[in-house]
Amino acid sequence: MLLDFTIKNFMSYRDEVSLSMMASTTVKECESKEGYSNLSYLNDAKRVLRSAAIYGANGSGKSTIVAALDIFKSMVLRSFVDEHIVKNLSGLYYRFDRQGKDEPVAMQMIFMCEKVRYRYGFEVLAGKVQTEWLFQLPSDAVKESYCFKREGTAIKVNGKVMKGARGVDSKTRTNALFLSTAAQFNVEVAMVLKEWFRKRFNILSGLDNNTLAFTAKSFMYNPTIHEQILKMIGIVDSCIKDVSVKENVKELNGQNAPLEILNRLGISLPSDLNKKIEQHELEISATHDVYEEGEVVGSDSLNFNMESLGTTKLFALLGPFFDTIQNGGVLVIDEFGASLHTQLSMELLKLFYSPLNKDGAQLIISTHDTNLLRKDLLRRDQIWFAEKSVEGASDLYSLVEYKINQANSVRNDASFSKNYLLGRYGAIPYFGNIEKFIHE
Repeated sequence: MLLDFTIKNFMSYRDEVSLSMMASTTVKECESKEGYSNLSYLNDAKRVLRSAAIYGANGSGKSTIVAALDIFKSMVLRSFVDEHIVKNLSGLYYRFDRQGKDEPVAMQMIFMCEKVRYRYGFEVLAGKVQTEWLFQLPSDAVKESYCFKREGTAIKVNGKVMKGARGVDSKTRTNALFLSTAAQFNVEVAMVLKEWFRKRFNILSGLDNNTLAFTAKSFMYNPTIHEQILKMIGIVDSCIKDVSVKENVKELNGQNAPLEILNRLGISLPSDLNKKIEQHELEISATHDVYEEGEVVGSDSLNFNMESLGTTKLFALLGPFFDTIQNGGVLVIDEFGASLHTQLSMELLKLFYSPLNKDGAQLIISTHDTNLLRKDLLRRDQIWFAEKSVEGASDLYSLVEYKINQANSVRNDASFSKNYLLGRYGAIPYFGNIEKFIHE
């Protein structure tokens, strides 16, 4: 469960900004309605949002937040094995201020994992990890304690918490995270956090083959998700009566395999031309009724490649959606709603508010769909805006923080969508004089 994510000096974000998933104490809407709720409860005093939506003009910094979350995850999972990832991240500093290149790129995440609250972050500069820290707060504690603290090459480890971490500091490269390194040497806390990021923190950007394959595999091997996907597809597209997925295995050799397959498998030409290769392909098809004079006389299968883009995207999304809801965790989607009808996007969002969500699963989206800006769907603390200044620096703020005319807060009975499009909350594109452009 994500509680807070903070970045500074990263891409278009010069100053420190935070995406908070903690519910505001001043917002009371959408707390509970017939078993549906926008909130999960850590305790009586602390409530966590089940979703957040980021709006803003093209190039404002919406996707940059998603990119930062993705890079944060990659740093934890890969910095030990990838010697270039820290260097690449340190090169993504804010470019439009001369001080940017001399200051570190900083990131921090506060999250819940196995009922323990963790605060983990790092700073990188010039291809090296400058600082890194991990603190924990168990459910039965009132004050957080450190797991480790890092300043350059000096790493101070709390042996009571990071059991088995002795000697790992000397094995940690300057261009690798200590947390990532500790996980490789089977330090329990580090391994638990790495697995959380690997399995329970997922990011989707567009409709790619990996997402479609994940859903297809879940459909094949997870009976609960299989049933949920079938029911959801049937509700959205009543013409689809059934869906089938099968895995085909082809045996190729170097002479008839596509070059990209060889490259992906690390097979060089021409010495491996006769090496046998197994290529796994997923075949997805939908069953439709066949009619004669208005009566059903049979059925026919249609390859999913021939279904609409919206149907294909829905199928691809349902795997990660139901997996996240079933097992808990965080799902982040860039450009949510593309190729989907607004009503369908609303219903997908409501899945996270439904009684199906028993483990506090969360959905974070960037979107342009202003029809989702409804007070019965998103609370003011769930609506976020990314806006870029004339200097090219992005800012991130929630609707509950925004002050109209620098004085009045946004009322809970306001028309969020209408006011946003009128520019009352900022974060909309400015096109200049379009009429002058057309005339000229």
